[in-house]
Amino acid sequence: MKLNKFFFGLLMTPAVMMVGCSDYEDTEVASPEADADAIGAYFESSAVSEQLSPGQTSFKIVLNRASFSEAVNVPVKATAPDNFFSLSDNQFVFDAEKQVSSPITVTFNQSVVELQKTYSLKLQVADGVKDHLYGAGYTDATYSMVIDYAWKSDSLASTMVKDEYAGTFDKEGALAAVEIAKDFEVDEEKPSPDYTKNSLVRISSFFATIGKSKAAGEDHIQFVVDKDHKNPQFLTTDYLANNEISLKVNTTKLATGMTQKFAEEKEYPICMDLVGINVEAATAEAKTDNVTYQVTYELYAFDEKADKKYLLSTEDDTVPVEGNTQYKAKFEVKFVKASAE
Repeated sequence: MKLNKFFFGLLMTPAVMMVGCSDYEDTEVASPEADADAIGAYFESSAVSEQLSPGQTSFKIVLNRASFSEAVNVPVKATAPDNFFSLSDNQFVFDAEKQVSSPITVTFNQSVVELQKTYSLKLQVADGVKDHLYGAGYTDATYSMVIDYAWKSDSLASTMVKDEYAGTFDKEGALAAVEIAKDFEVDEEKPSPDYTKNSLVRISSFFATIGKSKAAGEDHIQFVVDKDHKNPQFLTTDYLANNEISLKVNTTKLATGMTQKFAEEKEYPICMDLVGINVEAATAEAKTDNVTYQVTYELYAFDEKADKKYLLSTEDDTVPVEGNTQYKAKFEVKFVKASAE
């Protein structure tokens, strides 16, 4: 009996397998299609940076779409309006068969813009919801704008900065890179180098550059010199206004990236005010392209809420003392012909 059951089991197995296979059906699933009215409007990037030269008062933006057979307009709105930016139109215009819209011009009030400060515009289309199954990109985008010169860091030789605050004023100093603005006062009729023009020079993020701060700050020492590289003056709002450029230049309360902590456990950012700049007496009359400049500045811990300045201290103070401390720094700039190219 046991042997018969074994053979019976062997005979039944293929039959059971054949019944299972007969239930299989070959089916075809169609891919979903986008709605016939779907546009698929999108920004190519969710974050765009625009750097403009001083004197520029606008920039352009465009929109893309996934379906571009017919002409269509797509409304756009600012999701963080602050009345700073203005749009030339409140909708993107697409011509038939065009995937990219006609550009919208973004303008702003240049008289309130600060040089080297970033401003942001947030835009949205389609109420932030994609209407196309295969739509790419983003329905929301942030455009960040900054107005600045094009600085060239390898145009001038590095310099040794000797600084009172860093304790190196009478020592070797710290190595720093000197930059020049290659698009400052460009004369279109005379290709560069044009040595009849002034030059704009700077050491950016001063205290980070000389190793006193781990974080880059806004403490750029930037100044204008004449064709002989003399008569330095800080780049200021008034200087730009005299050149018919309506931009503000901040020369006070410049964040250094450093902080001061007092015993009451309040920690304040250390700020710098630029006071003055001149040519060191030894090189003032010399006919040379190697010029030593001396900068005077004030440092203090700044309580923004109380709008008060406090003296810096190497030790914790029980009560912060109001005031600031004046320091000096000096460095040599070696101007070379390649710096104007």
